[in-house]
Amino acid sequence: MPPAVLADGDALPLSWLQDRLLAERLLEAVWSARQPTTPAQFFVWSQSRLQVLLPHRLLVCVGDQPPSPRLAAQLFHLKPIGDVLQTQLESPEHGLWLHLIRRWGDGRRPLRLQLEREAPSALFQPLLEAGLRELALHGVVGDGERPQGLFLLAGDGWDEDHLRRLELLTPALHAAWRRARLQSRGQASPRRAGALVTPREQQIVEGLRAGLSNEGIAIQLGISMFTVKNHVRKILRKLGANNRAQAVAIAMSRRDFSEPEAPAA
Repeated sequence: MPPAVLADGDALPLSWLQDRLLAERLLEAVWSARQPTTPAQFFVWSQSRLQVLLPHRLLVCVGDQPPSPRLAAQLFHLKPIGDVLQTQLESPEHGLWLHLIRRWGDGRRPLRLQLEREAPSALFQPLLEAGLRELALHGVVGDGERPQGLFLLAGDGWDEDHLRRLELLTPALHAAWRRARLQSRGQASPRRAGALVTPREQQIVEGLRAGLSNEGIAIQLGISMFTVKNHVRKILRKLGANNRAQAVAIAMSRRDFSEPEAPAA
């Protein structure tokens, strides 16, 4: 079982207090967690504030959705992970989530799972096929055995210190995601992005989401880098994004980008 965040009584680990940059990043992450009010803004926050403290390739948030008795899941990632894995992670009733909820519920402490050592391996096979080797998991206690919120981060190279950070940041992570999710429900549905973004620009967004450079997108689509650069500039303006990561985050919150159309001339 990993050690608690509070290493000695109510004191934070001494190494954290001595590391000024780490202390600043932790404070910034907690303080800025109150800012996201939409899923897209939450994703940008997770990539800018959370990523430097808890490196991850994907983040899955699971939580209750009153008055429904069912849990709901939401994925945040930059690179495609495949339809099978996405369906699995978006379904809290799937055997994988039932297994993870039970594992976390045994001690209600941060968990680190090295997937190649886990059994039954069939549950984790889609994750392994996507190149994911390690999971970290922590949540917020709810009524009964079911968590109020549960957060799965997939990455590599985590150690005990990362688990301590996850334990410290989970309340802020839960509050930020819950606020973004609930407030976005109460807002009117946005105008479809497809009415503003061309099919070619949708393809450019898919390239950005896959982590491709301008050159990579140009090669993939058979167009010039100059054309890609112009499209990226237009996309940022149309989506109201400040950078590429934010554009991807906004695009991810709109289903218009899930199935790109044929190339435009």
